[in-house]
Amino acid sequence: MNEGYYKVAFSFLTLLIKMTKQIEQALKQQNFDLATALYIEWYESSPLDFNIEGSQPSRVKATHIANAANLARRAGFNELQFVKDISPRLGEMVKVLFGLAQPSFSNPLQRPNFIYIPELTSKPFYDIQECEGLKSWIQRLQPFKDELLDIGKVSKSKYVEEFENLPNLEEWNKLRDEWLSTHLIKGGEHSEVFKSLSEPLREVLERAPLAHCPPHAPEMFVSVLEPGAYIPPHYGISNCKLTVHIPLKVTKHASLKAGDEIFKWENEQSAMIFDDSFLHSAKNESDEVRIVLIFDIWHPDLSSLEKEGLAKFMTKFAVWNNGVGKLANLDAQLRRK
Repeated sequence: MNEGYYKVAFSFLTLLIKMTKQIEQALKQQNFDLATALYIEWYESSPLDFNIEGSQPSRVKATHIANAANLARRAGFNELQFVKDISPRLGEMVKVLFGLAQPSFSNPLQRPNFIYIPELTSKPFYDIQECEGLKSWIQRLQPFKDELLDIGKVSKSKYVEEFENLPNLEEWNKLRDEWLSTHLIKGGEHSEVFKSLSEPLREVLERAPLAHCPPHAPEMFVSVLEPGAYIPPHYGISNCKLTVHIPLKVTKHASLKAGDEIFKWENEQSAMIFDDSFLHSAKNESDEVRIVLIFDIWHPDLSSLEKEGLAKFMTKFAVWNNGVGKLANLDAQLRRK
């Protein structure tokens, strides 16, 4: 190894020693914000220092990993607990999110993998009359179904790739070519396809009763399920919204199961509304494609103030998650040792 390598290594070690001393001093003075900032600076400059895969960490390293994760969660909780002033159930939501309380699920088949708001009506399927403004909006959409159907017929995007941490299982891998989509709205942003729609259709879609809390929602897309396709059971990310399916091309041999209930399409049905925080799956046992328009609406139990609070919450959560939130789960690897 050349002299330059040793100079770089020595310089880095000197910086590391200086940073750990600063962190220790900040913790001693209970200046937790400074300690958190130093940990994220350290992590972003040398993430491998916080990785213990394949090795038994030293006591010092394990302590730093635990400290960094705990401080990140503390920062997130402090930033997001403002929602407790909006309603007690939103306050409980934040406690559950940061592990300060255990979720009390109303149904064992309901387990959202992001946030859970207690005391909301808990059932797999909803009637269109329970969702304010939805029936009248769907009636305005009817003349434009053929235009949306044409989008479905040329959809090529693999919707499975929208999932995070997808299990490497044969049934999910097979689905990559059997569940296709075209996004119109994603994370609250209009796609190029949306902008290419006819002006009357764009105007109708602009007035859809969507759940606005970017980047979590809204999402609107045309979904195509090929003949024989099967979507394995999985949970959605929250119970603050419901998922609406508008039929564009359906068959009674296409179905969706949520919780322990099964929905099958009939021609007279104008929509299917379900809570995707329940374990759910879908299949198309027809020899024709199933094409539907899918989008998110707010859970009907939420008040206007709660909806506004959740929109603000999602924005702040995204900032935290992309910053010090990167440290929040580092200590999970310690529990695996």
